[in-house]
Amino acid sequence: MKPRNTRVLVFATALLTAPLLPAWSQAPVHPRPPQQQEPKPPKVVIKETPVEQGAPQDQGAAQGQTQDPATAQGQAQGTPQEQGTTPPAEPQQGTQATPPGQTAAPGQPGQKVVKPEEIGISFAPPQGWQQGDPTKVAVTGDPCCVWSPDNVASIVAFVQRPGKPLNPKVLLEQSAKALQSAFGAEVKTKEVKDIGGLRGFSLVVTAPGNGGAVDGKGTVPTTQHWIGIPRAQDVIVFLMTTPDASFAQNEQVFQGMLNTLKVSGTQTPDQQASK
Repeated sequence: MKPRNTRVLVFATALLTAPLLPAWSQAPVHPRPPQQQEPKPPKVVIKETPVEQGAPQDQGAAQGQTQDPATAQGQAQGTPQEQGTTPPAEPQQGTQATPPGQTAAPGQPGQKVVKPEEIGISFAPPQGWQQGDPTKVAVTGDPCCVWSPDNVASIVAFVQRPGKPLNPKVLLEQSAKALQSAFGAEVKTKEVKDIGGLRGFSLVVTAPGNGGAVDGKGTVPTTQHWIGIPRAQDVIVFLMTTPDASFAQNEQVFQGMLNTLKVSGTQTPDQQASK
């Protein structure tokens, strides 16, 4: 795919991949810890002392005023910044690779492009669609593959690593609610089913967007088809996004791809029994 085409595809994908996944793997950006009340340092009385004529003297000290040591330090260093105006750059959940349920966003340390065989999946690529650069795709996980037929519609495959087994039914319900809440999405279909040999879920929603992404305010009805397959330690995700007018045509291609999908790995009895 030409670089220009790739950039267009990335724009379309970057706006739509995050909304679903926070339902099971992300937390708010820059969460602030509860504020703890710290004991206030004692007041220090600066006693009036005689000084030689001409020596500089602080006016407040000469009058016996009290001064908070923390205030004095702030005055020496300049006006302290209001607390909370520039919170520390705490990583949002989904940007670290080691803690459970956390993976890296594009461009952040810890993210890596994975090959299908590395994550135990195999499939036939979508017929007639061009493959793009997975390093340019904004997903909350490790990207695997991305394709597009026209630089608008897209199919993205990636893996999430929560580090614990997640129930397909729970993921389905959380994902649907997240998309409805964030973008006013209309749920078309949702079901738990066998996909690629394991238990997973299928979710189809339509929301305002631009055809290649949903934003809740665009003028183009945009449809997303989410496939999630949770295993003992991770979740395989396939996402198709398309203008709703082209959904029927592109869904045939997506289904053709899913019909060839094989997913190895193990699921817990709870995952296997999900309905």
